[in-house]
Amino acid sequence: MKFINKYLPNYLKYLILIYLLGILFFTIFRLVFVFASKDLLPQNFNNYILSAFEIGWRFDTVISCFLLAIPFLFLSFSNLIKFSSKVFYKTITIFTSLVFVLAFLLCATDIPYFKYNFSRLTVAIFNWVDTPGMMFQLIFSETMYIIYFIMFVVIAVLFVLLFRLISRKTLLNIKSEEKINIPVKIIYILLFAFVFFMGMRGRIDSPIKEGHACVSTNAFINQIGLNPVFTFAKSFINKISFINEKLALSEVKRYLNVPANNKFGSPIARAVVPDSSYKKMNVVIVIMESMTANNLKRFGNKNNITPNLDSLANNGLSFDNIWSAGKHTSNGVYSTLFAFPAIWSVRPTSNTERTVYSGFPGVLKQNGYNTIYFTNHGTSFDNIGEFLPANYFDKIISQSDYPQEKIVGMYGVPDHVMFEKGIETLTKLSHNKVPFFAAFMTTSNHEPYIIPENILFKPKNNPIEKQIVEYSDWSIGYFMQMASKQSWFDSTIFVFIADHGALVGENKYSIPLSFHHIPFIVYSPKLFKYKQFESLGGQIDVFPTVLGLLNVKYVNNTFGINLLKEKRPYIYFSEDNKLVCLNNDYMYVFSKEKEESLFKLSGNDLSNCYLGKKTVADSLKKYMFTMLQVTQWMIEHKQTDVINSK
Repeated sequence: MKFINKYLPNYLKYLILIYLLGILFFTIFRLVFVFASKDLLPQNFNNYILSAFEIGWRFDTVISCFLLAIPFLFLSFSNLIKFSSKVFYKTITIFTSLVFVLAFLLCATDIPYFKYNFSRLTVAIFNWVDTPGMMFQLIFSETMYIIYFIMFVVIAVLFVLLFRLISRKTLLNIKSEEKINIPVKIIYILLFAFVFFMGMRGRIDSPIKEGHACVSTNAFINQIGLNPVFTFAKSFINKISFINEKLALSEVKRYLNVPANNKFGSPIARAVVPDSSYKKMNVVIVIMESMTANNLKRFGNKNNITPNLDSLANNGLSFDNIWSAGKHTSNGVYSTLFAFPAIWSVRPTSNTERTVYSGFPGVLKQNGYNTIYFTNHGTSFDNIGEFLPANYFDKIISQSDYPQEKIVGMYGVPDHVMFEKGIETLTKLSHNKVPFFAAFMTTSNHEPYIIPENILFKPKNNPIEKQIVEYSDWSIGYFMQMASKQSWFDSTIFVFIADHGALVGENKYSIPLSFHHIPFIVYSPKLFKYKQFESLGGQIDVFPTVLGLLNVKYVNNTFGINLLKEKRPYIYFSEDNKLVCLNNDYMYVFSKEKEESLFKLSGNDLSNCYLGKKTVADSLKKYMFTMLQVTQWMIEHKQTDVINSK
């Protein structure tokens, strides 16, 4: 110890102690993370928890070394040239403490983020940045968020106090170090540079990746070791080349059955010519917030919390093997209305290129429809106020259009109030004798949950997470009851689909399938009766499937197919830092770090079978990569717009 005190430079003592302090606080956050989600722990978690924390130390070391890299470089150089200045050292300490506090802020944010998304923190958190008022209202309207905010403040203050103590005892304690000559200083620098380099890698043989956090077959255990600063930083990579562009442009035509004599500029455009007469009916789409298929009795839920949706499914067309394009509302709205897939955590509605898409509003407007969009809250959220009018919507009904006394929280009016306004507006619109296309995006089934008072709805279940689903379903029934009394009801096709799912029921894989398995129900009692479809599909298929019911002649310039006439071999979707492709037997997962996994969807074997089933994995991968590569190509080359069918 005396040797260290005498011959080890103060700046290296400082870096070592700050590293240890950082590891301590990262571990505290990991303990809180586990405690906050303890209900997800398996019964035999003791067998794996130490391994999860050991790998967690590695991830924390990676982040700590990156945070300390700049101080190390500056302090090493200053020590080498014998430059000593309290102002310089104080600047270094302020910078170092600030980056660690920001890292802890991400750790604190990650805990409630994971509770809702079953995913460690990613760049998707920035989806809230353009609506800071709603973001802060969300934080301070939920007790859970307030608790984590207070925890962050306490930890940050404690860290800064200990940090200042270490700094005063080491870095700011300027004293002569003449006994350490230049060659020894160079040896120290080279030695610690090597240590920092290895620390940034996290492993000796290869850099650490998210996949190294997998220490068991339990999805939650495998999340414990990850550091949210690590996952957040990795998520900034959005655009990559998935597959050779020429190959993708060629293969997509085969996958989507695009004719060889395609006369259109777009590689996926194909003319759709109906075999029967055009039905010029109204179309109403209700995109339901967080309505996972696991909520419905139809899919095994025994709490009877969605009687109205189950009734609609039992009396209409129910597509029971449908998957959301992503796990965020912007993905759900975009992919349902415009039939384009999600890529990573990119929010397509905020594209600065102002991309114009084909899809419901464009094609139906081309066929003489009025188009209107309903939301509970303001138009700044997800940038819909700019994106939708640029994509063929005539009007948006938003928070400013409702009576102010009806607004109950940060998300504006409750669902049933939006539906009341919808009935009133659509009835007036129907007097024009022009068919309409209307899209509703519900919001009530999103934290913070607010059950409206002084209405006929009375919940039958506890806790509030079930009650809010009951209310959302009741609102759907209320809407349909009001609609059935209108003159336009019999000439309308109603569509019900979710923007994404939620963490409900058993989720045994690393990808929570309940977040993506969603209901897709088409209801029009005068047009068709009950029929069930088990074929694979996604949100991107809603548009061509519904237009198939209308028998519209148009050019399908989207990635969707008509599920009534065509079948998919695979469906693919985004899980922020991962991309997923599945069929009825297997699920292929590709991460931003280019790690690949394959899981069998039946049986109890939850292990990664990628190496043993590489041919299967490659088939799923090629299909998904082809679609996503061409998606990027079409957006870059502005080939996404409506194409005239004449």
